[in-house]
Amino acid sequence: MELAPIDVDPKRPERRNFGSLTLLSAFRLESKDQRFGGLSGLAVGMDGRLYAISDRGHWLSAKMQMDSNGALLDLLDWQIAPMLTTTRTPVSGRFRDAEALARTRDGSFLVAFEGVHRIWRYGAPPKTFDSAAETVQIPAAIMRAPSNGGMEGLTVLPDGRLLVLTEQLENPDGSFKGWLVGDANAGELSYVPAPGFHVTDCAALINGDVLVLERRYVPFAILSVRMTLVKSAGLQPGAKLAGKELLRLEQPLAAENYEGIAVQQTSQGAMIFIVSDDNFSPFQQTLLLQFLLPDTVN
Repeated sequence: MELAPIDVDPKRPERRNFGSLTLLSAFRLESKDQRFGGLSGLAVGMDGRLYAISDRGHWLSAKMQMDSNGALLDLLDWQIAPMLTTTRTPVSGRFRDAEALARTRDGSFLVAFEGVHRIWRYGAPPKTFDSAAETVQIPAAIMRAPSNGGMEGLTVLPDGRLLVLTEQLENPDGSFKGWLVGDANAGELSYVPAPGFHVTDCAALINGDVLVLERRYVPFAILSVRMTLVKSAGLQPGAKLAGKELLRLEQPLAAENYEGIAVQQTSQGAMIFIVSDDNFSPFQQTLLLQFLLPDTVN
C-alpha cells in the first residue's frame, strides 16, 4: 500500500483553508492488491488505527503515523481481510455491500449494508477481523429503501443512540428518511441535503453535533461533495434536519466520490478524515483527506 500526496487545490497548492476547515493532509491511496478499493466507510478504532470497509465486503486497517501537529504522514502495517457473517463465513453476493462504519462506546464496530439492508456488530480490536457478525435490530421501514439507496449514514451519538440516514428512501416533501435508534425504540426523523445531493456518511462529534457528508453526481463523472454540521439540539424524533455547510469540494478541487467520514477528537479540535470510493474503476481514485475543525467553529 502506498500514499501519494496530492494538491486539493491544484491552482493554489499551498492553500490550507477550505470553508470552516483547515487541511492537514491529502493523499491518493494505491495498492496492487486486487482486494483494495471501494472504500465506503471509515472509523478510528480504540487502538488508534484507521479502519475502513469496502463495498466488496473487506475490512482494512492501518496504523497512522502523525507529525507533531497531528497531520497524517503515513499509514503503516496495512491489514485486509474478508468481513464475516453470523456463521463466520466470508460475506458474498448481495450480502457483501458494506456502506457505513461506526465505532461504539465499547469499541465494537457497527456496519450498515445495502443489497440486503441490515446492521451487523463486530468485536472491538484486536478481535474485529476474526469476529462473527451479530445482528442489530433496525426499523422495519428501512427494508423499503432501494437496494442501492439504503443506510449510507451511520454514527453513534455520545448518549449511545444510533443516528441512521438513508441515501434514497425519500419522503413526499423531498427529504430522506432517517432514525434515532435507542435500546428499545426508534424514532423517525428526516434529512434535507442540498438540491441534487445525497447522504453518503455521517459522524458524531464529542459534543453531540453531527457531521454529514453529501455527494452530487451528474453525467460525465462530474462530482461534488459537501460537509454539513447538524447541531445536537435538533436531533429529536420528528425533526427535519438540514446542516450548516462547512466544506464544499467541486472541480477543479479534489472532488471525488467521498463515501466515508471519521472523527478523532484532539486538544486542537476535531480531526476529520474523509475517503473516496473508487468503485474499483480505473477512472476514479481512492483519496484520503484530513481536516481540522477547530472547537471555536462547532
